[in-house]
Amino acid sequence: MSRKQTKKNVCPSCGEVASEPYKTWELVAPFPDKKMRITVTVQGMFKCSSCGKTFRGVVSKLKLGAEDVEIGN
Repeated sequence: MSRKQTKKNVCPSCGEVASEPYKTWELVAPFPDKKMRITVTVQGMFKCSSCGKTFRGVVSKLKLGAEDVEIGN
């Protein structure tokens, strides 16, 4: 599986795909990348509808720079 083809918020216990996070927060990278963009990662807490386990996962990533904005995931 390549880096761009990651699974989206899958329960580590039963493998069920979680729908929406019940809590989100942002993490800002302390250093810019090679193109001088800052990465903002939106993390979320998910609850599996099948087994009830709670787990963390990445909701989205933003790369903010002077010239452009790149949205990933």
